Amino acid sequence: MAKLIESIELEFCTISLREDDIVEQRFVREDPYSITAEVLQEFDDTIKKICNGEQKCILSIPGLYGSMTPEARKVPVFKDANHTIAIALIIQSLSQRLLANFFFKINKAPYPVKFFKNEIEATLWLREQNQAHQSTSQVS
Repeated sequence: MAKLIESIELEFCTISLREDDIVEQRFVREDPYSITAEVLQEFDDTIKKICNGEQKCILSIPGLYGSMTPEARKVPVFKDANHTIAIALIIQSLSQRLLANFFFKINKAPYPVKFFKNEIEATLWLREQNQAHQSTSQVS
């Protein structure tokens, strides 16, 4: 696991910048939580702060018992996504996978989003995305 450079603790989630330049969003594992529209805004503000104006790849590790309120599902989550290169989601349960597939089919992300069963595969993919982004940025 990569070393954390900076971390911001929220109510049921920690958002960190790792030494491999990936932003990690790690939710509480065992405790139930509900994501509201206000919480989504807090996540976005915190990720922007951690990114410090730079584009980063994001590794999101949801907990086992998370949910999203109907109001939060209506929030246009990709309206200001210029700080994100790609997102890797660690999804282990079938119910989470079905909900995530449904969410991302309705809400088209302007960057690559991929689901993984473990952090190692997700991290390798994000490093590839980061490297491809840096190569494209240097050519431009």
